[in-house]
Amino acid sequence: MPYSLPRSPSSPIYRGSTLVISLLLLTLMSMLGLGAMQSAQLEEKMASNFRYGVAAFHAAEAGLQQAIENHANNQVVATISGTVGDGEFSASVTESSSIYTVISDGAHSSSGARQQLTMVLSGAVGSNPTVNSWSHDE
Repeated sequence: MPYSLPRSPSSPIYRGSTLVISLLLLTLMSMLGLGAMQSAQLEEKMASNFRYGVAAFHAAEAGLQQAIENHANNQVVATISGTVGDGEFSASVTESSSIYTVISDGAHSSSGARQQLTMVLSGAVGSNPTVNSWSHDE
């Protein structure tokens, strides 16, 4: 006669409990995985926005540099525009009592990121100017 283990009176309650616990753990792990994916997507978007902002900043700096070169080469003009890499810049130069204020707007061409830099120059046109101040306005 085969020997079998005696059943306790409460064992029918635990039938299928392994399946339920496994499903709960699987659901919990799926939720954690989805959360990690969403976090990674957000971080990637933030990194892209930062990169676009840096490209716009570099474009605005290129506008300021062009204004300095124009001043040194005796070619002061009221507006300057151009492109550098993925960015575009547009700068305006105003003069008052031999003090030149340059406002350069830089933009990343495909993302819409924008940066604005302002610089105040002094010095005789045709010579290397002195940068009196420089500021960054987002």
